[in-house]
Amino acid sequence: MKRSLAWVPVSVVVVALAGVPLVAPPTAHADGDVTITLSPDGQMLASELGISVAELEQRIEGEIADAYDTANVEGFLRAFANATSFAGRGIGHDYAPLFRGLEIGVAANLSAAVDGLEEGQDPAGGVAPNVSLMAGLNLSHWGHDDIVIYANGFHRQGSIDQLSGSITSGGVHGQYHLFYPAKRASTLLFLWSGLHLTAGVEVSRWALGVDDQITRDLPLEGDNGVSTTLTALATGTFDLTATTTTIPIEVTTSARILYFAGVYLGAGLDVQVGKARAEAALDGVLTAVKPSDGTTLDMGTATITASGEESPSPVAYHVLAGLEFNFWRLKTFVQGTFVPVKGASVAFGVRVKL
Repeated sequence: MKRSLAWVPVSVVVVALAGVPLVAPPTAHADGDVTITLSPDGQMLASELGISVAELEQRIEGEIADAYDTANVEGFLRAFANATSFAGRGIGHDYAPLFRGLEIGVAANLSAAVDGLEEGQDPAGGVAPNVSLMAGLNLSHWGHDDIVIYANGFHRQGSIDQLSGSITSGGVHGQYHLFYPAKRASTLLFLWSGLHLTAGVEVSRWALGVDDQITRDLPLEGDNGVSTTLTALATGTFDLTATTTTIPIEVTTSARILYFAGVYLGAGLDVQVGKARAEAALDGVLTAVKPSDGTTLDMGTATITASGEESPSPVAYHVLAGLEFNFWRLKTFVQGTFVPVKGASVAFGVRVKL
């Protein structure tokens, strides 16, 4: 996968896939461009690499276009909008809800999405991490053990891959339990919790921009086996925003084994609306290491522009599975949301029954 406009470098132990669209999103305008102006030193480097000046310019333009994904702005924005929508999936409510009364917790989620696989394009990716506080209230006090209401939300300032801004998320969900176990049911050996029907509304808002400057180190390969590293230091305007609203409808089930461990699984349909927008006008200074003596060359300048907006996939489906571990009133969980090829979503957190 290419590194995209706001690609987040992360390492994740648990990998899960999510978000193949069932309906293609509407077409939106998006474009990007990279213009290179080589200095005399930059032109001289071409001979050391065994290529022409025109070929060197083309390769530098290609590396910068790949780094900023200017050749597929539309695909990146759609993928980023999908990832922003996925970022709220599964962290605002409990899929193994064996509690009566109040439950509170905190959960984190990392979501990724890929676009361009079916169309034969180079794939573009977007990544969106998220954290949320949640609370759930079982309505047993009002005679409805089978109904739970959830609310979740979070807002923070943060920086991602040399961009800074804010992340806001929130949601409300209602959960109805079919075949919910009786209060006297034993949980020591095995307990099936029945079926859970969950629906709600989730909203995510990302607003990011250039804090100071963006630096990219890019490889340059010659035809004679000689290579070097190009550094592009860019300043200017870069605004990336995404606002999505998602209505998930899910059917899940769970079971507790030997009280301490639990498993759950299910499937859902997601209706997604919103927009991801990008506006970039960056001027870059290019430098490179001269292969013959290791000195730093002033290679010239680069101008990078990108603009456009895209919606997330209007309809997507997912399958989810998770594990939880119970320690009296405290429980931890990790879960993945699966649909092949198009993306990834993984969540983990801790909740307390009060």
